[in-house]
Amino acid sequence: MTGELRRELGLREAIAIGVGGTIGGGIFVLVGAAVGAAGPAALLAFLLGFVASLVIALPYAELACRVPLAGGGYAFARVALGPSWGFVMGWIYWGAYLALSGYVTIGFGGYLAEVTGLPVPAGAVALVTVCTLVNLLRVKISGQLQSLAIVTAVAGLIGLAIWGMPHVRLHHFTPFFTDAGSGLYLAALMAFLSFGGFDMVAAAGEEIKRPERNLPRAIVGTLLLVLVLYSAVTFMSIGVLSPERLGASSAPLAEVARMVAGPVGAVVIVACALLTTAATTNAIVVVTSRVIFAMARDRLMPRPFGSVWQRTGSPWVAVLGSGAIMCAIAAAGTVRASSSVGGFLYVLHFVPPLIALVVLRRRHDGQRPVFVTPLATAVIPLAFVVCTAMLAFSGLTGLAIGGTWTAAGLVIMAAQRRTTRRAAAPSPAAEAALADGIPSAPSPAAVSPAAVTEAEKPLPADPMSDTSP
Repeated sequence: MTGELRRELGLREAIAIGVGGTIGGGIFVLVGAAVGAAGPAALLAFLLGFVASLVIALPYAELACRVPLAGGGYAFARVALGPSWGFVMGWIYWGAYLALSGYVTIGFGGYLAEVTGLPVPAGAVALVTVCTLVNLLRVKISGQLQSLAIVTAVAGLIGLAIWGMPHVRLHHFTPFFTDAGSGLYLAALMAFLSFGGFDMVAAAGEEIKRPERNLPRAIVGTLLLVLVLYSAVTFMSIGVLSPERLGASSAPLAEVARMVAGPVGAVVIVACALLTTAATTNAIVVVTSRVIFAMARDRLMPRPFGSVWQRTGSPWVAVLGSGAIMCAIAAAGTVRASSSVGGFLYVLHFVPPLIALVVLRRRHDGQRPVFVTPLATAVIPLAFVVCTAMLAFSGLTGLAIGGTWTAAGLVIMAAQRRTTRRAAAPSPAAEAALADGIPSAPSPAAVSPAAVTEAEKPLPADPMSDTSP
């Protein structure tokens, strides 16, 4: 018999899940990057990101209620579209988080340089190396530490916004639009990335009391609270530091803090940024390694990626593979390129679930979900339009590299089909591992403490693969 989850989450609890899953280390970097791309119009970009997130979140919430399974978009697409979509979703998801790790790790390097003078790429690579070793040796980073990082980020951002408001100079907002109009599009994509996490609320729909009422309110409440916080921080930052200086800085909020609170304020913000970006990087290593591990166990990727080190229970090949790619991105990438490529793939991974929702709606199986998208005939098509626009906003860099990554995945999938006669249907153990490894597409800037704790549990060895490095 299939068990049902208890509906124990009220509106406040659901909003807490959403806010905790949305705010993270990335915002310490994206404020400066968005202002650098669009100038003062970055404020408008955050509003556009809010609207885009809301339009996608409502259909996603209905889908989560129709398919109340762990695994997020992977489970949704697999149920509605078939097993072959497992590889597509996993490959895109893996690539998105590998690329998005760039702006988080480079941001860490920038803030570390503020206090040590170490070159930014060196600090970024050092962080990835440490996180890779931590995951390889199974040194557990608990969900409590992840929670501490989220609380630290929220407290630091609120404190900085309040402290800096009296120092705002309104002439910094003129002209509002820069001559680089395309910068607004990229800034809107960055803002959308900073709102990632709304799908955590949607995925918890089966546990929310009165979901037909509380689920949409929780989604809107989460996005509104994050919008207010991000807009306040961005407004204050532009008003204190000129858009040109803010966009050129590798540690933008540290410079703002130094202007309004002196060296001590800068040190506090640097500490907040280092803690949150480090925790986010560790979470990305956890999640990306579990994605590729689960795909290998499903015979969707080369078998070595499914190897488990018996001594520690670590998927060592998957950890080393993800860590190596993240190191390369940290060494050679930029915040803008990482946002463009990662943003393209992150947006793309919402498309199969939206297609799955359309398919499930057309089946008319007689079961009405507890939550239905309001104004569905307008909102669902608009969600596809928003995804298309955001894909275009990634620019030539995002389209070229993201498209190449997707095409490469299709080639690998075709090669895997030719070299194995076994069905791609996952084993129960692999399905469970994948559900842990793909926790409802958490924010690129923050992964939930529960997801990190669960994903860090030792993995069962594949009896058909080598289990020692």
